[in-house]
Amino acid sequence: MTEINKDELLDLKKWQRFFFMVLYSFAINGVASILIVLAAIQFIFYLFSSQTNAKLQSANNWLLNFFNDSVNFVSFNTNSKPWPFSDKDEASDAEEVFEDESDDEQPSS
Repeated sequence: MTEINKDELLDLKKWQRFFFMVLYSFAINGVASILIVLAAIQFIFYLFSSQTNAKLQSANNWLLNFFNDSVNFVSFNTNSKPWPFSDKDEASDAEEVFEDESDDEQPSS
């Protein structure tokens, strides 16, 4: 029988990941419920006005990205923790600035 390495079991980084996995598992459950409610509200907007609400769509997209990032973290597809414990917001802000600059440079016809 193989011997259990006590250092591997007591590795703090592994237990921190476990803590975040439990935390994000609960968050995934809550976000899924919120997404369903937002979809129902969006349908009500669509039913009465034949248009979707842009602010609800934006919130839905943000929650969906958080959901995907959380599932990827919990399922070991990535080691990057999702928001609010990631630096992804700084990178996305830089991308938005770059996109805004490219929109200004479009030639007018």
